[in-house]
Amino acid sequence: MIPDLNFIRQTFHLYNRDIFSSKLPEPTFSLTRARTFRGKLIYKIRKTLLKTEFYDFEMRFSVNFDITQSEWEDVVIHEMIHLFIASEGIKDRSSHGPEFRKLMHTINKTHGRKIRISTKSTAREATDNNTDRRIKAHFICLARLNDGRLGVAPVAKTRIFNLWNGFNSFSGVKSLKWIGTTDPWFNALPHVQKPKFYLINEEEVSAHLRGAQPLERKGDIIRVVNRRCTPDELLP
Repeated sequence: MIPDLNFIRQTFHLYNRDIFSSKLPEPTFSLTRARTFRGKLIYKIRKTLLKTEFYDFEMRFSVNFDITQSEWEDVVIHEMIHLFIASEGIKDRSSHGPEFRKLMHTINKTHGRKIRISTKSTAREATDNNTDRRIKAHFICLARLNDGRLGVAPVAKTRIFNLWNGFNSFSGVKSLKWIGTTDPWFNALPHVQKPKFYLINEEEVSAHLRGAQPLERKGDIIRVVNRRCTPDELLP
């Protein structure tokens, strides 16, 4: 199913009562077409000398994902845990730190839920749900990891020089290749801002490397190597 605002509100009210004893303030609810997350809590922060206050809560949910009702309920409850921690002023070491995990495990055990640490989409989910068929230029770093898996990193043109060097020293990488492509399949993958790879099925990537060309760097120049390559030749 794809959620609507009525479903989101009803789910929030139900589990606010059943799990959180109606303690949660009701946030603003909104829908988005984001491809990188299913649910997200955003808010403003006001700091004083005595305390830090979180306010103006908003929950955003992406209509780009068609998953089961139970899975959507888990996504909503996930964001409700974030809301509980923020609104109660509970200190945690990170976004999904010990306090978040403890509450998540308690809810899963007590209420039979399957809440996960992250509601971000995987690279496979992003590409499966890709509806953007525009032709764009992509600069891609392909990495063969030490364990044999394949990593893919789309890089913004403005970041390519910095990341070209950064990927060369990336831990756990056996070999790298850079390519240029206009295949719309890569539109679904967000550009990385630091050395990071999306793990992708090799056979799936290969199907979208037809027509891609290798890139090479010479000093301050990065250029397309104008020669025809098979997908296998482009893989590291």
